[in-house]
Amino acid sequence: MSRARGLALAALLLLPVAPAVAQDAAPPVDRFQILLMTMGPGEAVWTRFGHNAIVIIDTIAGENRVYNYGTFDFAAPGFVQRFVQGRPRYWLGVSDWQRTLAEYTHYERRVEVQELALLPVQKAELAFRLAQNAEPANREYLYDYFRDNCSTRVRDMLDQILGGALRRATEGVPAEGSLRFHMARSLTNDLWMYLGILTAMGPAADRPLDQWGEMFLPAKVQERVRELRVPGPDGRDVPLVVREQTVVDLDTWQIEAAPPDRRFALLGAGMVLAILIATGAIAGAAGIPGRAIAGLWAVVAGLGGVLLCYLWFLSDHVATAGNWNLLMLSPLALGLVWPVWRARGGAATRAVGVTILALALLGLVLAHLPGLTGQHNLGIALLLSPPSMVLGWLGIRVSRRPAGVPPAPR
Repeated sequence: MSRARGLALAALLLLPVAPAVAQDAAPPVDRFQILLMTMGPGEAVWTRFGHNAIVIIDTIAGENRVYNYGTFDFAAPGFVQRFVQGRPRYWLGVSDWQRTLAEYTHYERRVEVQELALLPVQKAELAFRLAQNAEPANREYLYDYFRDNCSTRVRDMLDQILGGALRRATEGVPAEGSLRFHMARSLTNDLWMYLGILTAMGPAADRPLDQWGEMFLPAKVQERVRELRVPGPDGRDVPLVVREQTVVDLDTWQIEAAPPDRRFALLGAGMVLAILIATGAIAGAAGIPGRAIAGLWAVVAGLGGVLLCYLWFLSDHVATAGNWNLLMLSPLALGLVWPVWRARGGAATRAVGVTILALALLGLVLAHLPGLTGQHNLGIALLLSPPSMVLGWLGIRVSRRPAGVPPAPR
């Protein structure tokens, strides 16, 4: 379907802009049409997981609203700090059909809608609840990336209207994968975010999910709603989804069905980095590039360890607690920056080197034992352990040269 055709079908499906719903007066007729709107992934990292919204169409007033729980403002005071702390404030935004489709067409993101077979009283209640929730006093909420996000808010609102039917159908049913599985497949095409986020995630990211918890992803809400059956007007079960339609048929950005196996590539990168660091043991000018790389890795590993500690102990990010990757990204590495660059050190340098080498080796061993640690981090360990072990070895080696004694020429 072309972009023009998708927009044309959308125009035929809907009328333009914004419902008024009375709390105390039930509509005399089946006044509302309810759509679940699911948006595909985008280019920016915060759009890689897709999005969703609820569309309320007032067929009598000829108005519509698109309710979107994913509204935020990077320019808001303190937003970035709260984002890092895991305490960002999001709110329920309201737009209309035309503007929403124009926005997602501009960003080349796919948009699909599902019309829901709710009873008239359920439709009116949903319209009222969303209108109330969008009031300035009610619209903000404390966003959690996995437990209370824009998609789980849509899930919860639909579940409330359905009397808990969505939760009953999905709670306890094994999900397709863990948080780590879904993050890895969603970030496959963004290597640095892929590495950074998977490194930051601890054992909580590997705990089994059920289908209810898996609906932190908009596409999973779409799937579960498609499968659900609910009582119809005559009391007999009918599919919740009456019909589905693609209204913006663009697939510029994709999410992989499963994450690729990158363990060999990550091991190769880790070994190359380790070899380069090892050349820092060469005496004289020939060892300068290696010592520079070793010092740079010490900075990266040390600051990475500080960040992991912050995420574990000082932030509200539940998925980052108890992270075994700290064994391979240790803040202690900062203590080797100057000694490995100067190629000399003392007893303290040796102690730090031994500790870093031992911790990195332990981290690599434990990465092969996810049943013990609860964390599936072997790929990350294959990348981080080799350079950290060699950095520790280099710290031990240079500690044999007392301060003021240059390395012997070769």
